[in-house]
Amino acid sequence: MATVMPHPARAARTDIAPLKRPDHADYLALLGLTTSSGSLPPETADVLTMDPVGPLATHGTALCLTARQRRSTNPKPLGALFASSPDWAYQHPLVRNDPSLSYLLSRTALLIYGVAVTPHRRRQGIARALLTETEQRARTAGYRLTTLIHNPDLTDFYQRLGYITAPQVTIAMPDAGMGLTQPQPYMTAVKALHPDVQIRQLPGASGPVVSGLLPGWDLPTGARFEDGRLIA
Repeated sequence: MATVMPHPARAARTDIAPLKRPDHADYLALLGLTTSSGSLPPETADVLTMDPVGPLATHGTALCLTARQRRSTNPKPLGALFASSPDWAYQHPLVRNDPSLSYLLSRTALLIYGVAVTPHRRRQGIARALLTETEQRARTAGYRLTTLIHNPDLTDFYQRLGYITAPQVTIAMPDAGMGLTQPQPYMTAVKALHPDVQIRQLPGASGPVVSGLLPGWDLPTGARFEDGRLIA
């Protein structure tokens, strides 16, 4: 599936498509170049052999995309992206003992674990194309938020794509705030995919706050944080 990007001359030479079996080794090698602090899930290699589960997935429960130069004599992919349910949807203390809530979060927020481009083809719009395709697929499948972890030197890049980045991002729940904090120097980036999702600063919060991730998780005017607690 081709992706339209802001640079037509470059976009015309790049195709974004689901990973194919002959590309598994090259795909994993590319993902090894990612600058994200979040490592791929340990079962990634096994996931690549699975049939898709869910409207977004291409392999198991994951979305695995490759970028390839159109009509190239070199068959190897130039870029790779791996996305799946965020680990915090299952592991965060606020949801760890609530399987039904974990399930809902895993179908609402998408974590991009890794996106990488071969070094000699960077700064040509390939990473942008992979991310744009991922967001379009996620939005169509009903996801409300994309998120990823990145090095600080990529902050400007992700902000140009509409992401909001910070050392800590908080997911507003009805009576609590789910803090997503990365070890220094890494940052969390989030992007709303649904009009009900708001990302804003609240008094007392240590970073951006995401509300509306699930229906009913909106925040009233005057919501704030006091001593790390959400007052809504």
